[in-house]
Amino acid sequence: MLFKSVLLSGAILAFSATEVWAHAAINPALGVKGTAVRNDVQRPSANKPCGNTALTAIDSSTAVKADASGSFTVNVENFNGGKDGSRSVTMQVDAAGTGAKFANGQVTVNGDAAPATTGTQKVTASLPAGTKCSGGASRDLCLASFKTAGGFGNCVVVQQGAGGGAAAGGAAAGGAAAGGAAAGGAAAAGGAAGNAASANNGAANGNAKANGGANAKANGNANAKATGGANKGQKANANAKNNRAVAGTRLARYVVVDDE
Repeated sequence: MLFKSVLLSGAILAFSATEVWAHAAINPALGVKGTAVRNDVQRPSANKPCGNTALTAIDSSTAVKADASGSFTVNVENFNGGKDGSRSVTMQVDAAGTGAKFANGQVTVNGDAAPATTGTQKVTASLPAGTKCSGGASRDLCLASFKTAGGFGNCVVVQQGAGGGAAAGGAAAGGAAAGGAAAGGAAAAGGAAGNAASANNGAANGNAKANGGANAKANGNANAKATGGANKGQKANANAKNNRAVAGTRLARYVVVDDE
């Protein structure tokens, strides 16, 4: 009877141990060569987001590459079905790769919450906006901590491409260039408006000059004509006066002759 109890207790412990380490792993896993197996599964926590795996393995582990937008894909493999073997995950990222400070990332394509069978499923996630990976000897590695709905998981090394860190800066530079173009356009428009105003002023001055010349000529002609007319009138008056004087002289002569 005692022997049977010992065997039963051993079987229960073995089953429990299998259940604890037999749920799901995210590949490529930190500190694991090749594909993770049952015993590589961790229990990520707030104090240990990567479980018991040594964080110094960041440089020797296989890294998954993120594209320019920060998106990357991992493989989630479950070792039993149901919620305990869930392939649905959440993700946090430590940009420095030291495991000291994690920020929430986004899972854009998730796995099954309670798969009926075992298997592997691709999951897509994104680094938090503005993340600049700076971990590892290459200074471009992040640590991503994945945790399944069943509470299991591990960390994955993520390598950020050269375009990732520069994406925001490029957008800002593009915005600055657009602003410069807008400012240049405004300046050109202002210059055109100024030139148009100058042209209008010049045309107005030219018209004024032309009008002034025309008026001066017209006034001159009118004055000259009037003056000429006046002179002719004065000459006519003088001639008339002279004629009267001559006529008076002749009459005087006649009078003298008659008296004799």
